[in-house]
Amino acid sequence: MFKDLVEAGGAGLLIPAILFSVAVYVIRGFFGLYGKKSEHRRDFLERWDYARAHDDLWLEVIIRQLYGTYLPAHVIRLALASSHSSKALLDLCALWPRLLYDEATQTVQWRYKRDRNPFLRRLGRYGPVLRYSLLCLLGSASAIKAYNSGGVAQWIYATLTTVILAVALTGLSFDDAARIADASGEAWISKINDFSERHRSPIDRSPATEIAFSPHPASLPPQ
Repeated sequence: MFKDLVEAGGAGLLIPAILFSVAVYVIRGFFGLYGKKSEHRRDFLERWDYARAHDDLWLEVIIRQLYGTYLPAHVIRLALASSHSSKALLDLCALWPRLLYDEATQTVQWRYKRDRNPFLRRLGRYGPVLRYSLLCLLGSASAIKAYNSGGVAQWIYATLTTVILAVALTGLSFDDAARIADASGEAWISKINDFSERHRSPIDRSPATEIAFSPHPASLPPQ
């Protein structure tokens, strides 16, 4: 196919053809990723067992299988106790890599210093979109330069274009985490830490605390 393109339009069409092929494989990869997530959801529904939901280890493993993130059992139950348990679990799984969990105290705090500043968190919320736009512009400029160049320079610019676009697409995966960190990150930190403090204290054991920390058959996250 590439040989026919070169004969029809010249060597200048070789680089765009290669970039187009790379883009097709990237798009197929994204669709394949979403397909695997659907398979994980079906597998999760098949394996979910109300009788075993009180088991901390089983609950942590089954939630990791669905969402791809490790969450402590009491944090999972805290999310399940909310009015929108499925959304709460999604938010926590996206937020969790930005949190630092202390197993001894069962408390969390921001992992990165930039997230501890409300202004920087708000700025970071729009960072992925701005970074994506900037990288797309740089990738387009590099692609145009590759098309107008020849020889080794053409391949260098083509490789640079591919790398820039791949980084731009990868960066979009951090968009949800930044948005959730700005919108509800502090609220989740306070909620988890408050429950942990109450769990360690024999004085205050509210019903919500019992739900989060005592083993019980959790409700199925709505799909």
